[in-house]
Amino acid sequence: MKYSCRALEYLNNVTSSVNALGGMVLSDELQDNIEAQYRIIAELIRLEQATDHFIINMELDSELPQAVIRNKRRFIKINSRLITHSEKIQLQGYNFTELISTLKLENDTLNKEISFI
Repeated sequence: MKYSCRALEYLNNVTSSVNALGGMVLSDELQDNIEAQYRIIAELIRLEQATDHFIINMELDSELPQAVIRNKRRFIKINSRLITHSEKIQLQGYNFTELISTLKLENDTLNKEISFI
């Protein structure tokens, strides 16, 4: 029981961290700092992918399927907001093509993973 509680706590905390990173990107303070936004999105993607590896390696999808599904759905929602934001930045002449593609691919992967749980 203690392990499951800690694993659930980890999932909730990492999801909150990803959400906080997304909020940083969308904040007014970084509106004019496109480079920082890019770096934060890249870090957010790495954190999501590391979390996915951890879920797979520790078989959390079997032990805590509903928590994993909630986690992945929140990642999808955060990524979708960042895709929209990044597409607006791209319209201003910045090259966010790779990040946008990665976020879209990440969402596709997350949706497929949810269907297998």
